[in-house]
Amino acid sequence: MSQYGKEVINKLSIISDQFKNKEIEVVTIKVSGCNNEVIRVCQKQKIKIKIFKGENFEKLNEQVADYADILVIIEGGEKSGTILLASKFVEKNKNVYCIPGRITDENSEATNWLIKQGAMPIISLDDLTQVLE
Repeated sequence: MSQYGKEVINKLSIISDQFKNKEIEVVTIKVSGCNNEVIRVCQKQKIKIKIFKGENFEKLNEQVADYADILVIIEGGEKSGTILLASKFVEKNKNVYCIPGRITDENSEATNWLIKQGAMPIISLDDLTQVLE
């Protein structure tokens, strides 16, 4: 996870107060990188979170895609599991959103590629707020 990814996660937590009375739950897989930061921030902010754990990432991706309504991707390298998770959401006709990143940053390769393939970019906190409403 880059400093940019950490900053984005912390900025996204700012809007959590707007959704305290709604049935919004963050879903993630217990792996390194952004996922750990999302878990840390959610626990700190007392945001409802479901964490899938295990060693079989294909099964975990399937479980997350079955459970969650939308996917918001913050970062992912070219060889990360990010694209595989996004493909599960696409297979289930669920929306995939991505935070665009710098074109020179390897942690942004997956998000930028997914946006090029049709994932919807989130370029502001207002965009995320609209997605969650």
